[in-house]
Amino acid sequence: MTDHPSLKLAADKRARLFLVSSAEFAEHGFNQASLNRIIGAVGMSKSSFYHYFRDKTDLFAQILNDALAPVIAARQDFDPQHLDGETFWPWIIDVTQSLTGIVNNRPELVQVGRMFYRSLDNPQERRLTRDIMAELSHWIETLLARGQALGQIRDDLPASYLIVMVMALGVSTDRWMLAHWDEASDQDRLQMNGKILDMFRRLLVQP
Repeated sequence: MTDHPSLKLAADKRARLFLVSSAEFAEHGFNQASLNRIIGAVGMSKSSFYHYFRDKTDLFAQILNDALAPVIAARQDFDPQHLDGETFWPWIIDVTQSLTGIVNNRPELVQVGRMFYRSLDNPQERRLTRDIMAELSHWIETLLARGQALGQIRDDLPASYLIVMVMALGVSTDRWMLAHWDEASDQDRLQMNGKILDMFRRLLVQP
């Protein structure tokens, strides 16, 4: 895959642009976000912006790509078929704790999450997040199927329902965590993550 032109920007300027942009998108939504406000805040001309990005949609996409890079890498490098009955749930716990740790160390990603869900809420903007949500749904479907094959996930309910339930609860959890992120310490968030995973596990394990 060809590197995106924005990678030629100085790292600190690219980070500043993404920080300002995600805040603008989170506060105003994609459609109402002002490109003029964004580039004005970072001291960038329009001609310079369009040298690195096709348009506002491209900027939005690159912010998400940058934020989701650790998740994408984990998804590409791991095959659920390697999990067994003993490693299934510990692996899920390790991955989610690791991701929480990444956000603890990169608080700017919280704003990206708020930006993401702001666009997800707007029917006119869902195209921006459609592919990510579809990939997430597919990954959950694959993981649940492996868990059922291992006897770690209940099979007394339709798989399609379990996928919808996990997606809905996951989205609700994300929204709550993003709304209350600044109220908790790093350790509080890790502990909360463990409790949330225990809740998921209780819902998904065969009674």
